Amino acid sequence: MRRRMQEALLEMYRNLDSAAERQELRGVHDQGERSKVTSGHHLDVVADAIREDLIAEGYNQNEVYYKDGCLRVPGWFRPSKDWDLLAFDDGDLLGIVELKSINSSFGNNANNRSEEVLGSAVDALSAIKYDLIPSTTTPPVLGYVLVVRMNDKSTSTTRIRETVYPIDQIFENTSYLQRLTILCHRLLAERLYQAVWIVGVDPDSGEIYEPDRDLTYEKFLRTLAVQLDIHRA
Repeated sequence: MRRRMQEALLEMYRNLDSAAERQELRGVHDQGERSKVTSGHHLDVVADAIREDLIAEGYNQNEVYYKDGCLRVPGWFRPSKDWDLLAFDDGDLLGIVELKSINSSFGNNANNRSEEVLGSAVDALSAIKYDLIPSTTTPPVLGYVLVVRMNDKSTSTTRIRETVYPIDQIFENTSYLQRLTILCHRLLAERLYQAVWIVGVDPDSGEIYEPDRDLTYEKFLRTLAVQLDIHRA
């Protein structure tokens, strides 16, 4: 992984910890780790690093947006959705990216992230299909980034609750990080998203771990770069 992105991931967690400390000093007490996430756009530093790398890959710096400008894209099942990063070329939308993180309450948050990412994909793919999101050459790439905090709760094997029918055996004896990796792998395999990156971060030790060779940052970035090559061909 590129050094700039490694630094961005660690900076993200430093910002989260600082935000929690500031809330504590003000006497604000969100439940659990929520104080860190509700304090601001904690993934902006990661989005900015992606933006800089896309520009290095050939995108025009005035056509990759992660914070400034409108990031709202039409939907099919709802009027619109705000995404986290949009990449254009000569006015044509080439990349639509969502960035998410999970830092605590891994059981609830893993379920929430699964529902969100699937709903967003179906909505965006339908909007593309019905020309609400126009494409001149190939449809825009849908990208998904998931940053997972690595600790005992996210990396230890977790019991699966009883279900009406047997679960897919791939989920047996897995941690939340492994289950989220399966989710991301299947998002890519089913072509719901064409660029997917999952990364685990232990901010205490500085370890950064990419659990699947098909879901690395380099492959995520190259997929968006190839889209630019195709558009300009």
